[in-house]
Amino acid sequence: MTLFSAIRVAFCALLLHKGRSALTSLGMVIGIATVIALVSAGTSAARRLDEVLEGVGKNLLIVRARPRSQGDFVQKQAELTDMDAERLRKELGHLLRGVAESQVIRRRVTSQGRGRSTQITGAVPDLQSIRNWKVPHGRWFTDDDMKKEAPVCLIGQAVRRDLFPHQTNPVGETLRIDGIEFRIIGVLGPKGKLPIGFDQDDQVFVPLTTLQTRLAGEKRLTVITCAARSAEVQEQAKAAMTRVLRARRQLKSNQPDEFEVSSVREISELAMTVAGAIQLLVVVIASVSLVVGGIGIMNILLASVAERTREIGIRMAVGATPGAVLVQFLLEGLVLALAGGILGILCGLALAIVLAVLCGWEVAIPSWSITLSVLVSAGTGVAFSLYPAIKASQLEPIVALRCE
Repeated sequence: MTLFSAIRVAFCALLLHKGRSALTSLGMVIGIATVIALVSAGTSAARRLDEVLEGVGKNLLIVRARPRSQGDFVQKQAELTDMDAERLRKELGHLLRGVAESQVIRRRVTSQGRGRSTQITGAVPDLQSIRNWKVPHGRWFTDDDMKKEAPVCLIGQAVRRDLFPHQTNPVGETLRIDGIEFRIIGVLGPKGKLPIGFDQDDQVFVPLTTLQTRLAGEKRLTVITCAARSAEVQEQAKAAMTRVLRARRQLKSNQPDEFEVSSVREISELAMTVAGAIQLLVVVIASVSLVVGGIGIMNILLASVAERTREIGIRMAVGATPGAVLVQFLLEGLVLALAGGILGILCGLALAIVLAVLCGWEVAIPSWSITLSVLVSAGTGVAFSLYPAIKASQLEPIVALRCE
């Protein structure tokens, strides 16, 4: 019997029990579909995260204060000051292309009878270039605005949508913060949410000096944002920043840091590691469906061997070799697995598209995932068909012919 004839006979044998064959392949369909959908979701999420980090700035280094500790007691929160930022500018200009200190508070802003609670960020002019903030309408504030403590601001897209829903360019309008009137000099371009969930578009920027004197009433910095000159010197810059800040604060070698220097790259790597671990865990769980599907294939082929024992005896009596019988049942298992695999790929592609639409990201389906799915389904079919096929090929013709 030729290979094509064997495949045709395998199809005919499976079509005799359409319902049973379909249910047997269901485990393969579920397993393959789940794996493809999850791989696609993970790839899409990784690309989206990369886009977000590109907007934030991959070479960013963030300095935050941390609580002072002594033994088992946590003392008052250490503070960042303008002198910390100035020392970084002065000593690390060869490693950093920018240093921008900022102070953050949360207030309610109102305009034209509308209001919302949002983050007010007092910043310096250098923050725009460090964070790659686009200003499609208006301008960023200047050193002159800083010196004058000018009541001017830039608003994010989320604030603009709530306070000025019918205006794409509300430059020149005013809003009030703590009863003080601020003139809008710019509207920021959209940046979206950070991996930690913070919406970068939900904030209002004002000159740092304005926030400290008119709104916060104190000069305590919340964060110092720095940008390394390149990815290659980022770790060197991080170590140098730690050294400079420790020296300025005259900390001894046995004293812990009163600040924390972190990089956006570290945050992204942590997010990708967690996402990858979760994705791997779910894929492993989904792979159980493949094992279940393989067991189903083995079960139906064992039942088929029992039902077709007389048929096997007749084939052997007219010249069929044990090898031909072995190949016949292996092909039946392979056809079942591949049919389930192909249907699973189609379901997986559809599920991946639905997930992408619901999550608002682009569809990303690696070609290797489809190739791997075909190979896995074929391998599962052959592996779980081997025992029934060997059992069928080892039947004695005389004994098989006597079977009713």
